[in-house]
Amino acid sequence: MEVGSTFIDYWGWRVPLKWADGVPKKSIWTGLSLWGKKHTDVASRRCRECGYLELFAGSGVEADFGGMQLRAENERLKKEMSRVLERIATLERIATDPAVRTAREIEELRKLPDPGEDDKR
Repeated sequence: MEVGSTFIDYWGWRVPLKWADGVPKKSIWTGLSLWGKKHTDVASRRCRECGYLELFAGSGVEADFGGMQLRAENERLKKEMSRVLERIATLERIATDPAVRTAREIEELRKLPDPGEDDKR
């Protein structure tokens, strides 16, 4: 989900969305009377694949989206670090493995019958 902005384009004026607590009353002058209602900013996220849109309201909404992006990046880096550590462990095992044992294992493999020899008989 990517962070974006939601707004209303009213004759060239771009007005950000706000959330007001409670049920608004109709007003002749402004359309809605929000007198005494608490207003909070609205933030949005959109799925890059399907376009699904989520709206969130509350204090610190934008800061939380930054935190969500950091958590996603942190998860990606943890997976990458895990793969790197596995590769390092393999390299350490190869580097510290005694040459005598490696040579012995190679010689044991040479003693095994060739799978193609059964076809020749």
